[in-house]
Amino acid sequence: MPRCERTWGPGSPESGGSHCLVCVTLIVGVLILDMMHRLHHVRGMFPFAGHHWFDSDADRSLSEMIGYIQSLASAWLILFLAVAVKKGWTHIVLGQTMILIVLDDYLRIHEELRGTFIDLLSLEPMWGLRAEDLGELLAWLFLGIPILISAVLAWKYSGRRARNQTKYFIAGLGFLLFFAVVIDMIAILLGGIGIEAGALGWQGRAYYVLTISESGGELAGQSIIFVTTLFFALQYLNRAATRSESDERLDAESQVMNLNGRDN
Repeated sequence: MPRCERTWGPGSPESGGSHCLVCVTLIVGVLILDMMHRLHHVRGMFPFAGHHWFDSDADRSLSEMIGYIQSLASAWLILFLAVAVKKGWTHIVLGQTMILIVLDDYLRIHEELRGTFIDLLSLEPMWGLRAEDLGELLAWLFLGIPILISAVLAWKYSGRRARNQTKYFIAGLGFLLFFAVVIDMIAILLGGIGIEAGALGWQGRAYYVLTISESGGELAGQSIIFVTTLFFALQYLNRAATRSESDERLDAESQVMNLNGRDN
């Protein structure tokens, strides 16, 4: 007897669209509050938005907290999928990577490593970069190379479904790292040539556009990973529920057939 497939409920395309809509609404809301925060400081508007929580570029901001929640939820869901799918080694590496990203940002691990590399290697400014920038790049390499090696080995030994799902996770992770690392480095370079956050002219506006793009891009990358992992997890649970219903139906039909055979 063919198994029925649900076209509604968790794991369906409709539910995936609703998850995306919620995340997009969160991102837009955070960016609007960030704009209100800036307008409060430069024009005195929106007094309620003066708290640093609404500054997406600040530590422990609303944007950062939402990102933490999404990243930790994604890590849990990816590790759940690692158990659910066959040979989900890539999921184990990615789940641990999401946890590391949160810990790095919250505990400022790469900032501490940056100072360590500067002291150990006596780094000097070169190639238009400050010693701090070079130290930060080395810190990212120190954290990233073991993850990259683990990911390559995990990909080699993972199953087909795990690999297919991993492609979506990597797309979101690449989006996140682009804004977290590349755009952040551009902002640092601009700060070094005099385009500072506190400037009231075009310099300040240019810096603000860059930093709000960085914050929005990071949150978007985290949202992509979260929505994707949630969709795959709910899809797995949906299929498991469908299989259970189908098995129960087959058991009931088998019992009826047995009873009919005894009567005959």
